[in-house]
Amino acid sequence: MNESGAKRTIGAAIAAVAALGLMTGCGSDSGDGKSDGAKQDDKPASTAPAAKALSASALERATLASGELKGFEIQKMTDKEISEGGSAKSGKAECQPLAALMGSQYDPAPKASVHRSYATDLSKAKIGGIGLIRVSSYGPGDAEQTIKDLREAATACQGGFAAKDGSGEKSDVKKVEQLEAPKAGDEALAFSLHDASENKAVIKFTVVRSGPQLMVFFGTNISDPTKSEVPAALVDAQVAKVEKAARGAAS
Repeated sequence: MNESGAKRTIGAAIAAVAALGLMTGCGSDSGDGKSDGAKQDDKPASTAPAAKALSASALERATLASGELKGFEIQKMTDKEISEGGSAKSGKAECQPLAALMGSQYDPAPKASVHRSYATDLSKAKIGGIGLIRVSSYGPGDAEQTIKDLREAATACQGGFAAKDGSGEKSDVKKVEQLEAPKAGDEALAFSLHDASENKAVIKFTVVRSGPQLMVFFGTNISDPTKSEVPAALVDAQVAKVEKAARGAAS
């Protein structure tokens, strides 16, 4: 597939993902950043100096770009694609952190975010795996709070929950399945959301925190929901690039 064909395919993939109500955005103007102060489960308090939150321009350089990872077509998302996320809502308060992933507003709000779409199997006639990457930097404690909230929600909401995406459309989740998290960053978690509609889409998420940086990956497969995944190679490459940038910022 040539470059223009690949871009058209990714465009179709983004449209398909948006139609599922799962377009993630920056959330830079949402949330009050408040924390409940609860101690993170099984994670002792760190005595190491606080890592530096990367600036918006540093995040841009630290996020994967087209041509950097073999087997993946990666594209920068437009401001319009990002802003279309809106404010997604859950019918259950305890499930709101998961519902927020369907929109573009998060609590706590990131200081800055960068977004990419990706696709695999572009040499084939049908679309294979597609998904999005969000790389964000947070204020003190907010990245930790975000991953803590997601972990608790993934446990509390395994039976599913009613939700509306950022456009107000019904986007109910049939079930939440916890998955094995990669050994990456300072902490990580993985889970899948199973669409309750006739689409029966399965969207897999991997979330990795490295210092005040948070990387959120989601992957799905439009043609075969049973093959939805977040590729390990993609996660490894993105985490490595962010951590290299963070080391450079600290030096």
